[in-house]
Amino acid sequence: MSRQDRERWDAKHRDAAAADDPPSPFLVEHANLLPAGRTLDLAAGSGRNAAFLARRGHAVIAVDVSWPGLARVRQRARGIACVQMDLDAPAFRRGSVDGVVVVSFLDRRLFAEVSGWLRPGGVLLWDTFLVDQRSIGHPREAAFLLERGELAERLSGTFDILAVREGLVEERGRPAWRSGVVARRMATESGL
Repeated sequence: MSRQDRERWDAKHRDAAAADDPPSPFLVEHANLLPAGRTLDLAAGSGRNAAFLARRGHAVIAVDVSWPGLARVRQRARGIACVQMDLDAPAFRRGSVDGVVVVSFLDRRLFAEVSGWLRPGGVLLWDTFLVDQRSIGHPREAAFLLERGELAERLSGTFDILAVREGLVEERGRPAWRSGVVARRMATESGL
């Protein structure tokens, strides 16, 4: 990530109002599919999802490039481990976590990485924007938008798909085009 991008995220989290945003509706709806245990919240931001997971008994590791964002995570809930890390070069041990949650973030290079971090039987919940989002707002760059069916397709062969959502939804009082998948890592993988 560029220095300019990191500074933009730091400013966003430093200047934000109190972090009272509710957790992702897709996460809330499917939280029962995540195994209790060590759970990564990637691109955790100010911790709305990390705090929710911690309250449900997960040993949460909130990962974000922004230290001000992670400081907000610590204000939200106790017991969350915070790791400042640029996800351009993530460093987690293979088979070290039971769950990974990724909400409103997309870096296609991470699909193979995430598979490796999860223990066999571990669960991934990924929910982000579809290409249709361009028509109604942010984000607009293709690198941050999924094609229809792309998320499930990228996970097939390595994961058993447990739940899928794709289409126009309402989140935080606004319409958004989203794609979400909950998937369990198979014991053997054919690769991503």
